[in-house]
Amino acid sequence: MRRIVRAFAKGSLVPIAATFALVLTLAACGSGGSSGNKNIQLGTLLPVSGTDASVGLPTQYGVDLAVSQAKLPNGYKLTVDHQNYEGASGPDTGIGSTAAHALVSNANVVAVVGPFNSGIAKVAIPITNAAGLTMISPTNTNPGLTLQQYADANGINFSLLHPAGKPDAYFRICGNDVAQGKVDAQIAAAPPISAKTAFVVDDDTVYGKGLADFFTTTFTSNGGTTVGSRTSITSAQISNVSSLASTIAGLKPDVVFYGGVTSGGGGALKKALVAAGYNGPMVGGDGIADDPAWLQTAGDAAVNTYGTVAAPDNSQLTSAAATAFKSAYTSYVSGKPDNTLLPYSAMAYDAANIEIQAITNVINAGKDVTRANVRDAVAAITYTGLTGTIHFDSNGDNAGQKVFSVYVVDPATKQWVFKTQVND
Repeated sequence: MRRIVRAFAKGSLVPIAATFALVLTLAACGSGGSSGNKNIQLGTLLPVSGTDASVGLPTQYGVDLAVSQAKLPNGYKLTVDHQNYEGASGPDTGIGSTAAHALVSNANVVAVVGPFNSGIAKVAIPITNAAGLTMISPTNTNPGLTLQQYADANGINFSLLHPAGKPDAYFRICGNDVAQGKVDAQIAAAPPISAKTAFVVDDDTVYGKGLADFFTTTFTSNGGTTVGSRTSITSAQISNVSSLASTIAGLKPDVVFYGGVTSGGGGALKKALVAAGYNGPMVGGDGIADDPAWLQTAGDAAVNTYGTVAAPDNSQLTSAAATAFKSAYTSYVSGKPDNTLLPYSAMAYDAANIEIQAITNVINAGKDVTRANVRDAVAAITYTGLTGTIHFDSNGDNAGQKVFSVYVVDPATKQWVFKTQVND
């Protein structure tokens, strides 16, 4: 889209026929494409390369499995348009914006699963909402994405994300950071950590800052104290976190809270903390919990890390449908890279199946499979999936039960192990 704009700005000559074709293409972007097209697609908007592939690919595989199992009526065929927004140093908002535009420009795409990161959602939602393209995130937890009262504090222009006169097409099935920050603070204050003091650090992202804010609010309101100066790890600081680690070690907090993703510097900081002589616990959210890349980045220093995931642990999914999903997932990902079954896999599977069910409902109602009709069907749906019964409130949030799983890196195996589940 931006290349076209630059061409006109430079005075390039565009044939009339080509201009007319462009107008039709842009119209299709907004309307959802031809109703006679039976080759439709779901899109994914996820980080599936670099450090974050260890969580992004298992999420994508959940979508791919759902699509591979889909049986749409009336001769409709379903495939996937994958879009990756991972940059050289982690999720990249510029790449995310371009990827969102690519999905909107593909008239075959009638719904999207993603994004994984709230910071990417911040730049993608204005694009997809303006086009009426349904997007269901299995993992976005920043409350300001859907709730206006939290937007400003999280650096979110709410009116930009939710354009006036446009029905909201963004939904999520996980709990938000208001709840997750509360759970994280409770973990820090309860045995075996029993923290009275905490040093708080984030990865300088919308997600990380928001989660750290909500942790701090609950931790201090329950009698805890933060020590030192709240710090953000910028991308330039990731390779030089030893100075920050020394500062934290000198303050001797009972716990370090990290709001952010693995690639944002948390794993490197945990390793540097142990090297600086600090062996206290670190607590974080779903940006690090149960992430194999955290173990790789922090090495042996990963021990004594606690994390929460806004999803049920796979061990808690015991229904017949869940058992069948686990078996099918194992077969589907055999031989694929980063194929660990993560909680995000089941969340993405549910998100994709909600969209598939909505498409099926549209077809069975004798309606055209347009973006507008799919969006309306998603907004009205009640879907019982692997992770619970899901339906959406007027803000696009899951109005059903939200689950948080707590994980810790076991000192004996140096692997993430499920500890407990908290229902909100």
